[in-house]
Amino acid sequence: MDLLTHHFGLPDWAILISSVLMGLSLAWVFQAMAFWLMFNPQEFKGIRIPLFRKLGLHQLGIEGIGWQGLVPHQKSIMAEIAVRLMTHKLLPLDEMIRRIPAQGLTERLTPPMQETADAACREVMNSHKPSLWESLPSFIQNSVIFKIRAIVPDVCKKILLDLQKKPAYYLSLKTLVVDVVTSKPFLVVDLFKNAGKDPMAYLIRFSIWSGLFTGLLVGLSIYFNLSFIWVLTIGAVGGALMNKLAIESLFFHPDHGAIRLGKFTGFFFRDQKHIAKLFAETASREVLTTENIVLALCRGPNSKNLANLIEIHVQRAIDSEYGSLKPLLVAFLGAEEWLSIKRDAAGIFATKLEAHLMAARVYLGDALRIEDTIEERLNSLPPLEFESALRPVFSRYEWMMPLIGLVWGSVLSLLAYIL
Repeated sequence: MDLLTHHFGLPDWAILISSVLMGLSLAWVFQAMAFWLMFNPQEFKGIRIPLFRKLGLHQLGIEGIGWQGLVPHQKSIMAEIAVRLMTHKLLPLDEMIRRIPAQGLTERLTPPMQETADAACREVMNSHKPSLWESLPSFIQNSVIFKIRAIVPDVCKKILLDLQKKPAYYLSLKTLVVDVVTSKPFLVVDLFKNAGKDPMAYLIRFSIWSGLFTGLLVGLSIYFNLSFIWVLTIGAVGGALMNKLAIESLFFHPDHGAIRLGKFTGFFFRDQKHIAKLFAETASREVLTTENIVLALCRGPNSKNLANLIEIHVQRAIDSEYGSLKPLLVAFLGAEEWLSIKRDAAGIFATKLEAHLMAARVYLGDALRIEDTIEERLNSLPPLEFESALRPVFSRYEWMMPLIGLVWGSVLSLLAYIL
């Protein structure tokens, strides 16, 4: 302690307190800065150096003289995790689609679809038999249109009921999530940033205790006149171990193994409800929105199946409505022309369905309850399944925690020794 009093004339207790305060401050600042650098900046800022990529340093977010957040840098991997999580664990598609009351949605779709039927009838007849259609008296035209309008409620209901029987045949949930995440490349960053907000705040709070304990160890090592190498080793190892302890305490659960700490359970599990809520809010408002589901249904890779379903029901309804007149119509128009008219009418119905479903999106949103479903699913997962669902977000960067602790512990040792 002669060196210390020779330089600053500080008493032993002041050196010890200074070391503790420095440890506390350094641990908090380094931890907060590290988490900020995990997500920021979203784009690489600086000068790219090709050699860094060849050396594999780009895996750490280092592509040159500059920096890009680790999570944005690996957003494609994060996107894969998001897709797997949402499509395999959180959204039971069959159950969700069956929640939509077929009768209730039919009642909302019928008026606009009847307007579509009116326009479709005129458009198709003007396209196939314009002179015949124009020559018909208005009361006969209105009679034909009325019959077409009359089939709409039954057609809508049958389409919805068939959709509910095999929803995955008409809607690809995986494609929906992939398309949204691809079109908004940094959306997945925000998704996991929000989900990890509370755990990261816990780790930053824990860093205060880490710094306090490591600062105390470093202060004592100086008090007992240990060599610089020992002081540096104690600070570095202490910081690394405390940060390792922080991540282990976050995910600690008695069911993990033989270790028991009374009733202690890690913050990640104690805060399961809030983490689930944060994830559900972002997922339902940015990815699995009612609008995106409607678009995936009407434009996605399985939309042809829906168009075929609409065609089948429209054609059957028209044949049924004109049952007694069908032989006469076929004889007059020809079988091919009659079939073409029905197909064109069904095509117009399919084309307009997207707009009509969009108009009913508030009703659909209330029926689907996507945010509530995701939250309920995450909350209902047993602790270890909940961990396996969301921990992949953290596990890719857990190796950083001891490394960060080693750095701030070393800096603490150096500063304390200089005092």
